[in-house]
Amino acid sequence: MLDTQYFKQKLETEEAQLRQDLAQISTDKIHPGHDDFEAVSAEPEMFMETRDDVADKLENFSEREATTETLEVRLRDIIEALERIENGTYGKCKISGEDIEIERLEANPAATTCKTHINED
Repeated sequence: MLDTQYFKQKLETEEAQLRQDLAQISTDKIHPGHDDFEAVSAEPEMFMETRDDVADKLENFSEREATTETLEVRLRDIIEALERIENGTYGKCKISGEDIEIERLEANPAATTCKTHINED
């Protein structure tokens, strides 16, 4: 029998960490409460900047934007997995309906497919 409480705790812990990580590099002020984040600049704006300074800021912002997107996708996966726990479908492959292997859920508690269908997700 699948211990959903165990996986719920793992998912909630990861969700809290993702939210903390996102808060450090992005903001959700655009759509507060909707888990829609936007990267923010790491440095305050300066009036007198060289081209190199501007280029560095753009590169830093691009990196933050990519990281924000990756973390946001993972957060959505975590939230969806928690919803599956609540509605009783957690741990079932969305392709075959078979149980997802425990070791797969240990490695990725938000997994939606079994190992057989891992590339069909």
